[in-house]
Amino acid sequence: MSNQVNYDEAEMTFGEHLDELRKILIRVIVVFSLLFIVLFALKGIVLDVVFAPIRETFPTNRLFAWLSEVLNSEVLKISPENVELFNNKMAGQFMLHIKSSFVGAFVLAFPYLIWELWTFVKPALPPEQRRKSIRYAVECPIWFVLGLLFGYYIIAPLAINFLGNYQVSGQIKNIIDVSSFMTTVISVSFAAALAFQLPILIRLLATMGIVSADGMRQYRKIAVAALLIFAAIITPPDVVSQVLIFIPCYALYEYGIVITQRIESQRAREEAEYQAEMEARKAAQAGEKKEDDESQEAVEDKA
Repeated sequence: MSNQVNYDEAEMTFGEHLDELRKILIRVIVVFSLLFIVLFALKGIVLDVVFAPIRETFPTNRLFAWLSEVLNSEVLKISPENVELFNNKMAGQFMLHIKSSFVGAFVLAFPYLIWELWTFVKPALPPEQRRKSIRYAVECPIWFVLGLLFGYYIIAPLAINFLGNYQVSGQIKNIIDVSSFMTTVISVSFAAALAFQLPILIRLLATMGIVSADGMRQYRKIAVAALLIFAAIITPPDVVSQVLIFIPCYALYEYGIVITQRIESQRAREEAEYQAEMEARKAAQAGEKKEDDESQEAVEDKA
């Protein structure tokens, strides 16, 4: 009864919802603005992160250089030093500074944004669903950060090496516009962050009963085609980036099957417990009724 009372008390009018949404937006804007100002003031740190993938000391570049030596294969070696950057716009570097600070502020503010969205939706959920929904608020930023790191440390340096050193003719020298370089780094990183939200989506659909583990196994081939198209859409137009996005996406799809199977097992267990409880109640009620009938018969016999 107390849960029902709390749930009813959580209901708000449309105007109260708008007022709460306004407060959340103000808090998010304030946090984002403060992070933007701090990162703008620390332009050296932010830009070092942006340009790190073209340095030989970048962890991925060092790893592939070591692999090329161990396997005695120059194919694996990344040559970021061949990528030359230039700026051909008057305000190009200033806009680069603003863009990098904006992206950095968004990344740092993302977990807080998800938490605020959850606190806004939470009052509309039943008490039991509130406890379960907090998992989404926690896992979403975690998968986002994991995807972002995968895109930044794995896909970005390989995409830069492939696109920056690719030549259709030896007479053409690649001198990359700095804004194009930054767009590539950001796009592949955020593409991976978006792709890594797949387990969250599958968990939500499985919880709603829209997808099943057997159905996901049955439509694996269709899922492969869909993931290849998805990887082609969200990545730069090169095969390397698309393949590197597809591989973790498919791995996450298989992980989604495991998640769905667990949810189905839990649902079946809960249904079995509910059925057992209902049968126990019916048996108890039948026993109480039998006792009442026997008592009534005893009273009638005495009369």
